[in-house]
Parts: sequence; C-alpha cells; structure tokens
Amino acid sequence: MSLGLSMTIDETFSTTLVCGPTIPKSCEYITTYGGMCFKINENKVNGPVPKALRECTIRQTDIAFLLDGSGSVLGRDFIIMKNFVKTLIRDLIGRDTQFAVAQYSWSCEIHIHFRDFQRNRWESQVDSINQQRGGTYTAAAINEVVNDVFNPATGARPKANRVLLVITDGQSNDKQQLSGAAANAERKNIRRYAIGVGGAFRSVEAKMELETIASAPPSDFVFKVNNFGALEQIRKTLQENIIAIEGTQTSGDATNMELAQDGFSSAFISTSQGENIVLGTVGALGWKGGYQEYTSTGEAKLFQKGSNMEPDSYLGYSMAVAKTRGRNFLILGAPRYNHKGRVLISSLDGRQQQELNPQEPQIGSYYGAEVCVVDLNSDSDTDLILISSPMYKENDQEGKVFAYTYSGQFSTKFKVILMGISGERGRFGSSLASLADLNGDGQSDVAVGAPLENNGLGSVYIFNGQRGGINPTYSQRILGSSVKPGLQFFGLSLSQSSRDQSNDGLPDIAVGAKGTVLLLRSRPVVSLTTKMSYSPSLVSTKDTDCTKEQRITLQVCFTIRGNNVRSKDLSGRMNYTLKLDAKRQNFRAYFSPKNRVKNDMMVVGESDRCQTHNFFVEPCPEDVVNPMSNELTFSFEGQQSAAMQGLRPVLLPDTKTSVSEDLNFEINCGPDKTCIDDLKMDFNFSGSSNIEVGIAQELNLTVSVENLGENSYNSHVILTYPPGFSYRKFTTHQSRVECSSVDSEDVMKPGKTTCYISKPIFRTNAKAVFEITYGIDMNGEFNQNVVFKADAASNNEKHTGNDWSKTKEIGVKYGINIVVRRSEDSTGYINFTSGKSNLEKPVLQGFEVENYLREVNFSVIIRVPEKLGEKNIWTDMSKMEIKGCSQTSTEKPTNNDFVEMLRKIPAVNCSVALCRVFKCNLHLVRNSNAVYNISGNISSEWIEQIGLRTVTFDLVSTATLEYDLNKYIFFSSSSLNKPPVSKIETQVEVYEEATFTKEIIGGAVGGLLLLLLVAAGLYKAGFFKSQYKEMMEAEDGADTGGEASAPTE
Repeated sequence: MSLGLSMTIDETFSTTLVCGPTIPKSCEYITTYGGMCFKINENKVNGPVPKALRECTIRQTDIAFLLDGSGSVLGRDFIIMKNFVKTLIRDLIGRDTQFAVAQYSWSCEIHIHFRDFQRNRWESQVDSINQQRGGTYTAAAINEVVNDVFNPATGARPKANRVLLVITDGQSNDKQQLSGAAANAERKNIRRYAIGVGGAFRSVEAKMELETIASAPPSDFVFKVNNFGALEQIRKTLQENIIAIEGTQTSGDATNMELAQDGFSSAFISTSQGENIVLGTVGALGWKGGYQEYTSTGEAKLFQKGSNMEPDSYLGYSMAVAKTRGRNFLILGAPRYNHKGRVLISSLDGRQQQELNPQEPQIGSYYGAEVCVVDLNSDSDTDLILISSPMYKENDQEGKVFAYTYSGQFSTKFKVILMGISGERGRFGSSLASLADLNGDGQSDVAVGAPLENNGLGSVYIFNGQRGGINPTYSQRILGSSVKPGLQFFGLSLSQSSRDQSNDGLPDIAVGAKGTVLLLRSRPVVSLTTKMSYSPSLVSTKDTDCTKEQRITLQVCFTIRGNNVRSKDLSGRMNYTLKLDAKRQNFRAYFSPKNRVKNDMMVVGESDRCQTHNFFVEPCPEDVVNPMSNELTFSFEGQQSAAMQGLRPVLLPDTKTSVSEDLNFEINCGPDKTCIDDLKMDFNFSGSSNIEVGIAQELNLTVSVENLGENSYNSHVILTYPPGFSYRKFTTHQSRVECSSVDSEDVMKPGKTTCYISKPIFRTNAKAVFEITYGIDMNGEFNQNVVFKADAASNNEKHTGNDWSKTKEIGVKYGINIVVRRSEDSTGYINFTSGKSNLEKPVLQGFEVENYLREVNFSVIIRVPEKLGEKNIWTDMSKMEIKGCSQTSTEKPTNNDFVEMLRKIPAVNCSVALCRVFKCNLHLVRNSNAVYNISGNISSEWIEQIGLRTVTFDLVSTATLEYDLNKYIFFSSSSLNKPPVSKIETQVEVYEEATFTKEIIGGAVGGLLLLLLVAAGLYKAGFFKSQYKEMMEAEDGADTGGEASAPTE
C-alpha cells in the first residue's frame, strides 16, 4: 500500500496523517488501486480514511455483431459464425451488457436491435437469421450499424462502452469508403474488432483493409483465423478484451475511480467543525486527477475535479493549503498537464478555480511536481507559493523552483526563480519544505531537495526568506556525502515542519534518502559586531618636520551575539587581516616599511574582545584632505558549545566579512585654528502637494545648501526617507555634488541618502542646489502623511547657525481607476403608440463596475428616474430593487417645467423627473468587477403629459462614485482627479397610430376636380362645339330639299 508515501502534519492538533495510496484490490478483469490514510496522535492511530476501499465496478457495454452473409460464405460456415456469436453472448450476458446482430452482403440487414434483444429467447433470435448471399459491401454496412444500431432511439445507452465485431471472409467491394466508415465509428467512440477468416487475408492489401476497419493498435483489435472452425480459438481473448476496463472509453475517460490512488498527496484543513483532511486522487477520471475532502469524522464530501483538465494530467500529484484572512485555498499540482504541467488554485468546494501555467513552459519539465506555501512573517497568512519543475532542463542544469507572491484568494505574482549549482543534473525541486526561521532574521526559510546531484548522492539547499520574497541565492548547500557516507538520493523528501526534536532550542529538519531518514540539527547563528578605532583620532598636520613619521594605535574589537538562540557560551576563532590605506595604490601608512598588511587572530565571545596594533603614517603626506581608508577582512570558525550539545555557531549569512574605517587628517583653519562653518540647508518636494501612489512613479526633492561661514570640510547632507521609496538618481543644478543611497530593507528602518557637497572643501558663500529622485512603490502601503528628514553636516569641529536640519511631511493619496460602463444587456430602444396610456414595455439598464488599479472600498450611487410630474415612469417602483444596493432617498427635479425642458432637450433625467437613489457599497480587488441591474416595466401613461403626439427622447439613469477623498485620488485617461458621471440611455419613441380616411377622401375629391378640369379644357378647345355645328348644318340641308320636290296642285 506504500504507507508513508504521503505524510502531513497538523501542528495545531499535533496530529500526523500517514497515507498509503496504492492498496491493490483484485476485481475480475482489473486490479484497482485505492488508498487509505491514518491519523496518528499521541501514539494513537485513528482511521482509516476513507473507511473502506471502493467496490469493483462493472461497466455498461453495448456489443454489436456484424456478420458477413455474402455468397462466398458457405452455409455451414454461416452456422458456425452464428454459434460463435451465441457463445460470446453467453459468456458476456451477465455483465450489464446488451447485444445487437446484423449481417451484410449487397445491403445491411439488422436482425436484432439493442431494444429488441430478449434475454429469455435470444438464442432463437440468432438461430432464425438466414444468410443473405451476394456481394461484400462492408463500409456501407458499418455506416448503417453506426448510425442505426448505436442510436438511443433503437436502444443504445449513451454512457455505455460501445463495441462492434465485424466478421468477414473476403475483401470489400466498397473498400474506398472504409476509412470514412471507420472515422464515423471513431467519432462515436466505438471500439471495433475486425476478424478475418480464410486465406484471402494473406495479402498486404487485405491486411490493410482489416486494419482500416479496426481500432488502433491493430495488434489488439485485428484477428485472423484460417477458417470459421478456428473462431473458437480467439473467443477467450476477445472476451477479455471486451470486458477489460483498461483502454475502454466512457465519456472520454479511460477509467473513473478504479486507479484513483487516494492520498497520493494530502493536507489538513482546520474548520469550525474540526480538522478535515483533503486527499489527492491523482489517478481519478483517466488520470485527470482531482481531490476528495473528508470531515473530521471520516465522511466524504463531494469529489472535486479540476476545470479543463486533460487525461493523464495527474491533478493532485502535489498539494498544499494557502491561508488568507481565515480562508483556505488548495494549491494542487498537475505535472503532466499538456506534457508541461499546471498548478490549480481552488476553493475547497471547487466552485472557484484558477490555473497557474508554467512561467517558462517546457515539455517534460513536470511543473507542479511539488508545491509549497510559505508564511514569511508568521502571521498565519500565506505570503509565497513555491512550484517546482524538477525535470526542467537548461544547459547543464536540471530543475527549477518558481516563487510567486500570494496576496489572497487567486492573486499571485511571479517573483523569482530558485536554482541549484550549474553542472549538475540533480532534479532540483524534487522536494520542497517551508522551514522555521533558521537564521533569526524574522523571516521563514525554505529547503529544496536535489536528490540526483553529485552522481545520485543528493543535496539539500537552504534559501533564506526576506521581506516580501525569498533570496534567490542559496545560503547553504548540504551534500549527502558530507552527512553520512554511502547515502543515496539525499533530499528525496523533506519534512514539512521543522520542530525542535533535539531539545537544544533550535529547529531540526528531517531529510529522506534511499532507505534512510536523517534528522539535521540547525546550528546556532550569530551576528557579528566589528569596531575599529584610532588613537589619536586624527592625523596631525601641524608638524612641519617631514623626516618624522607619526605613530597611530589601531584597536580592533569583535563581539558575537546569538541570532536564533540565547546561549552564554557561544564562541569562535576570528582570523583577520588589516590593510592600511587600502583604496590607494601609493599608500600613506605602514606597519613596517613597505608593508601595509598584517594578519592576526583572536577568540571572541558575547562580550567585547579587542586587540591593538601600532602603525605609522609617513611624514608630510601629499594628500591630507582625503581620509585614509583602512580595511579589515576576517573569517569566523565556531567553537563547540557545551550548552548547545557540542554544536558550533556559524555567522549569519550575508554577513559582511570586510569593513573599512576612515582615519582623517587635521584640517588647517588659519590663524584662529578653528573653522566655523554656517550651513544653511532647506529642501522641498519640487511642487508636489501629495504623493499619488499608483499614478506618479517618482518623487523629486529639491535640496539647497549654502555656506555662510568659513570653509567647510567634507560637507554633506543626509536625507532619510520612508520604506516604500527607492533611490533612483540625483541631478546637480549648482556646484558639485556626489550622492549615494541605501534603501530601506526593514519597515522599521528608513532609507538613507548621503550627498557630499563640493568635496573636500565647501567654500565660504558657496551654494549648491541639487535634486534627488525617489521611486514610489506602486503597491506600497503608507501612512496618511510620510516624513522626510534632511540633516547637513561637515567634518568641522565647530558650527554656527540653526538651519542644519529640516523635517517635512507630504500627504499620501492612492490612485484608483474605477470604470462604470453600460452593460451589454441594457435595453437600447423601446416605443409606444401615442394616445394609449395602458402600455408596458420591459426595460433593463445595467451598470458594470470594474477596478483596474488597487484593492479599494467605495460606493456606487445610482439614480433612477421614478416619476415625471404626477405619473409613474415604472409600473411598480415600490418593488424595484438593485441586488447588492440599498435605497437611500429620493431627489426632486431641479426644473419643474418638464414639458418645456423636454421640448428643448429630449432627455428624461433627474433634472426633470423625481429620482430614486440607490447606494451600492462594494469592495473590489484589482482587475475585478461587479454588475448592478435596474429592471422592470416602463408604463406609457406618463407620456401624455408632454403633449406631443410624436416624440423621441432618452430615459437616463446615472451612476457616480463615492470614496474617501482624503485617502484616494481618481485617475483615468480623461480625468485626473474626478470620476465622470456614467449614464445609461434607453431611447423611447412615441408615434401616432396609422389611419387612411383622409387619404381616401382627398383622393376622391382630387379625382373629381381633375375630371372637371379635363372637361373644361375640351370644351374650351371646341371639341363639343364642332360636332354640334355639323349636326345643325346637316339638318338644315334636309329641310330645304323637301320643299323643292313637293308636287303642285
């Protein structure tokens, strides 16, 4: 069961969890591997968790047989084929299986669908199948089985394994379509077995046809027998392959929980109900992985899997718990995701997850093989996440550890890469551990294992934590060969706690090697105080005898102090070297002629130990302005401490092993023998009234110094500035200035900039003006006001004036950039028919609020027009709510003559309407957002008051921001200090209902008028008059002729 492959400790309850993730359980066709864990507390063993291994599972399987019924198959062989099918069904029928049978020749005939299979008479169903005879159209038959048989409508089960057995005795007549038919089956996850019977499959082409039909690899899915009588020889192999869980596919997963290996990684979770545990299930869901939480009583919660994990990702291979503000978040490694690795940050319930992809992706690097969380300052909140890639290869190195700062929930930022020594393929990062504070600097330290270094003997590296991160340079490399001869793979595992096991008051570390666990005791760490002093303190320049050298006595003192332990018998041997006038090639002092170097030693302890050395300064040196810099270099060798059980102390890492102390010359100040300077110094913030954190990147200080007295020697200004500022540069505007600076490394200690003015002599009435530029930490946290202090000084013994020191404050405001915009779902347009007051239209107005800079508390004030005049705009304003907001008040319009205003400016807003005011208090971290929706029905009854039959206007809701103006300053591209008012406008159109009565009457009248006009025109043109005249003339002619021919009497 590999008990102890994963172990973790809960220091709160003094409980150790020991897991064995590889407990085998023999099922019929597979050996499953589950895991169990045991709690050990005060020599009591509780468990196991889970309480029992999972039961063997039997999967649903749908099996379809496709038989070759072509004319080339003899009748007796077709019967043998059917008997072979019956035997296979008989062997498999009790395993949640169902069967279908079809045959093919010219066409495909489905004899038994899955839904038609009758368990009490299935043999007679198979016996009743008659051979078709004809051609061999295999591809068409496969397509029909895939589409018709493996179909839920005909009885196929959606989540069942799908198996198709094709039995044929010859090549297909439609072999060109075989690859398409196989691809069709592959898309439905159908495993295909191809069984070729007879000598026809000895040719290469026929063999390729079988391989095209079958699933890959051919060695597992293609069978060839010489005749139908030999089918029985392959029956058992087929039976085992069909049922075996290995290689099956159900919903894309090769296995479910059969190979979960619970407890491959593990962690304790402290809850209000007790101490829960979380187990990594690296082999779950086809090795996608996941995790399972168990309560303190051993009850399993809902299994959680990672989002977007692929098969063989191994999620849960490693695990750690990050803590922030009382909440727990799981850090889970998936080192084989996409062959490169991934780390998942997840809430316990799995509802919130975020992926961390490799900072430097590399195939096979195993990113996420180990994860570790570090609480640097012991405040119970996680500060760092370490993720290892032990297989990462670069030049002649192997393995990297990526360090990320962690500021809560899913907020991470890449910080630095940790690496071992070059020239070693050591699998650096195979193990990680967060340790106690080993060196006594108040920051937790980290151990990294490299078990293959030094030809497999192994090493462990110690990296020291520092404020806000970790030092990428290791402080110690512990070789396995130096611990115990014969060790192999030293550093393969590391204890996750560093308690004092040896009762010496110091933390210890357990390190695993092959077949061995070793307890490494940490050594006392001491800090060293070094002091150099001279007698006399100055080199005299009064003597004019240039043949007489001057003797100086140099005293060297050392004191050590326990940094991580309180012990009175810590001691060590100091070997040291003195070098006089070390910065000059032509030195001005010596211990003996032409020799300025001296070696010595002394044993030091926790009280001052001093030794004196005499040296000589050459007579009348040319340079008496610049001091003599004398250098002391040393090494420390700790001596055994009886109180510490024989341990030897070591120096605090990064202790400077070289110090210098200047020896100055007397300064000639004329007849009165005293130079009294009068330095007048002042500074300002170069016009800045506030520090705008997150907006301004730099702060400039303008310093002016004037000497109103006698000559000033080695004049300088010391500026102290708060933590969070970093020295960038200095710019000289007047005189000659040289500046150097040391930034703050501790929140309690300010930074210091030293600027020398016209070194070595700042003459009478001279003036210097210069500017110092400091960078502002964009993520820094400062007091409401920060203090800068400037002090002027010189090497003169006497001074006058009172403008030597200045202290000034400048206010701090934090830049915020919050954008309030219209959400995409907002309603842009509605319309109403004029004159109808009972209409309603649904409207949604949404504000999306997004924070781009820093974490901030603020409020969004939303104003919604509620009533125009005496009419409600929304149908039921009393029920209107905005989720996450509260109604604070209503605001009266600033203009009561809304009709006149709307005719000038068609906008219904808070200037003309009574508005309801909502206040939404929220807290947003950087790059997060929130959405507030105003939704309801808009009524048409208020529109008649406007008195317009047709009109288009905007219904306007607004949102403004409220925040602490004393603490924050708004920043955006369009405004420097005032957030804009955001609006949502929904266009409302009112139009008259269409009517055609006027058009009809107008058309009739127009037509009649047109007719009269045409008639009048014709009459005027003589059209009617000409015809009438002709008719009258014809009538007159007829009358005359009658009278002439009348007979006489």
